[in-house]
Amino acid sequence: MKKRFQLEWLWVLLIAITLFNTFLGEQFSSTALVSVLVAISVMYKGIIVIDHFMELKYANKHLRWLMRWYFIIFPSLVIATIFF
Repeated sequence: MKKRFQLEWLWVLLIAITLFNTFLGEQFSSTALVSVLVAISVMYKGIIVIDHFMELKYANKHLRWLMRWYFIIFPSLVIATIFF
């Protein structure tokens, strides 16, 4: 029961982060700052999904790290392209 309760709160957190990203996109004119903040939140959201919803937290560590690197490398590439 505790795990289900935790997953529900994590789901609410993911929705709140998504709504916050939408708010950032609508309110600020600095596209570089907003893009960096959204990319960082995508990294965080990806790690939450990998660990808790895909249940890879206790799976093979190589598979878990491959998935985590996906959510670290691609948003980092987005951040890098903002500054070029």
